[in-house]
Amino acid sequence: MRNSALYDAAYHKHLVEVSHTLFAPDVLSNTKTLYGSIYEHVKRMMPTEVFFVARYNQFTEQLVIDYSTSDNVLASQKDTSLVDWLHHFLFEEYPSRLFATYEEFATALQSVSPNGVQQPIEAITSEQPCQSLLFVPIYYREEKIGVLSVQSYYPNAYNESHAIVLQEIGVQAGLAIVNARTYEELRTAVQQAQESERLKNYFLMTTSHELRTPLTSIQGYLELLHNYSSDLDASVKQRFIAKAQRACEELVLMLGNVMDTSRVDQDGMTLRLKYSSVSVLRVVSLILEIMEPTTVREKRQLEVIIDKDIYVWGDDLRLRQILLNLVSNALKYTPPSTKIAISAERVDLQQLAARIAFSYREEVALTSGCYIVTSVRDWGSGIAPHNQKRLFARFMRLPDAVQSGQRGSGLGLYLCRQLTEAMGGFVWVESSGIAGEGSTFLLALPEYTQ
Repeated sequence: MRNSALYDAAYHKHLVEVSHTLFAPDVLSNTKTLYGSIYEHVKRMMPTEVFFVARYNQFTEQLVIDYSTSDNVLASQKDTSLVDWLHHFLFEEYPSRLFATYEEFATALQSVSPNGVQQPIEAITSEQPCQSLLFVPIYYREEKIGVLSVQSYYPNAYNESHAIVLQEIGVQAGLAIVNARTYEELRTAVQQAQESERLKNYFLMTTSHELRTPLTSIQGYLELLHNYSSDLDASVKQRFIAKAQRACEELVLMLGNVMDTSRVDQDGMTLRLKYSSVSVLRVVSLILEIMEPTTVREKRQLEVIIDKDIYVWGDDLRLRQILLNLVSNALKYTPPSTKIAISAERVDLQQLAARIAFSYREEVALTSGCYIVTSVRDWGSGIAPHNQKRLFARFMRLPDAVQSGQRGSGLGLYLCRQLTEAMGGFVWVESSGIAGEGSTFLLALPEYTQ
């Protein structure tokens, strides 16, 4: 017969060790480490072939298995019937539930299952059903925040003393878990703040550099005109004015992207959109007029295949802004004299869903009966598939683009996606990444039909 005083003293000693361990800084720094520490202490005090911690999320009102081991091996909980029962147990008034046999536990499962349990249910993802099962709530102050469980393959493995000890561990674990999660949230917040600061610094550095370039160009041509006006013939003056004008247009586009990006990030563009029927051919023609000095100078071959009766439902100004960005990029990142092709076509929902599947992996809502897909294709170096999704992130510039020496703030494509999606559309890129085959940027907007 065991000595009760020695037995209780041993348990008390273990509980003190649990308290000291659970609140050590290195343990509180990570919830998985904390759960593992709880497990190591519990298995020293009672049979523990299976162990798990379930956490209750107040916002989703769901109970999930956060940590689970079976025969000292981490496992993932899959039995939804157990989760249902745990959720039920969490809101009972019992301080613990002890099942001496698997049959007792199966009966408890059946009592909360809406349709009853027809087949034997594994208590946890283990090779065999556990015969003894002990469950206690995890408390934070007076609130139940989860469930702690130990299980054994042998019947009658636990008694009331085990239940009392596990209840005490559940109280200590609750405070430690809340502290650990708070620590993780603070660490995440600090990391996000550091990343935000890094992006802000990168933005200021990049934008100041990019804005300085067209400003320097404008200043240079104006100084030449001012200082040498009497020595320059009319054609040279006109060329200088045209170059200064192009630099102004580039500067206006950059500033527009920066300002619009700021507005998008703060409160979205929905209220600023003015919807109407927009002729795609007319918009493309206006853009090519703006870019004409560049296309003529670089001897570009332009191909436009757009029917005059193709209209989209969207904001005229924003559509011009999007396509101007796409065409500007096509000119900027391809060698002079290479071809640029712009086309538009009608596609149905099934065709569009198939085309955007790679770029939009998540479920997307296709609300229009038919979409107009406008394509801007170049025959440059192309974009590797693994880089294509990154293109539309804020401040994103691919290494090849940076090394090419071309100016850019990394905001143009980000803004294109924000504006496009605000109008109920999609924008993506298709490219094999093979030099010479180029890239195609595609913009899909709902078709306007009378």
